[in-house]
Amino acid sequence: MIVSIVLMAALAGACRTSPPTNTGTDPSAPGAKTESNSKVAEQPVEERSWFAGRIDNVSMYPVPNRHEDLAISLVVSVTNSGVSSLVQGWSLEVSSPNQAPVNLEPVHVNGVVEMPGRAGTKVDLGKEDLALKAAQAAIAKGGRVDGILTFVLPKSTERGLVNNNTRLVISFKDAQGHSYRTPAIIVGAKAGAKK
Repeated sequence: MIVSIVLMAALAGACRTSPPTNTGTDPSAPGAKTESNSKVAEQPVEERSWFAGRIDNVSMYPVPNRHEDLAISLVVSVTNSGVSSLVQGWSLEVSSPNQAPVNLEPVHVNGVVEMPGRAGTKVDLGKEDLALKAAQAAIAKGGRVDGILTFVLPKSTERGLVNNNTRLVISFKDAQGHSYRTPAIIVGAKAGAKK
């Protein structure tokens, strides 16, 4: 009986001092699962531009030598709160409740004219062409660029746009192809009235 008690005590002591068995938590053990490889790899956050555009002023006038067509010059500002990027792919959407939307590409105009919405201020349209400015120099994070975009709307008049509650929206893209739109403005609405 004494021999069996001593044997049990020896076995119990051996059990307490034996090395722990591999439970799969040892990172050096083959096939071991660790926290870093058991989770799905996290996707990196995409670095991108975050542009916001705004139409600051609108000027409409008959196209010289083509009085049946209407030129629309817009003073537009664009800010960037993301990574530096060029801006491209400008278009103007002209829409009204009675007509399907029309999309126009900007035209390049040269000459010195009075700045739309700023009486007495002259501007060189060639140098202030926003489509050219924003395509040649990237807008940095926290940066802003202002310029003029001019579009030609065939067979239209300023009165026709005003009487139809016409909405104007500028669309553009960054160099990565992300699209942006300005808030719409209503032609003929009082200053500050946007929808």
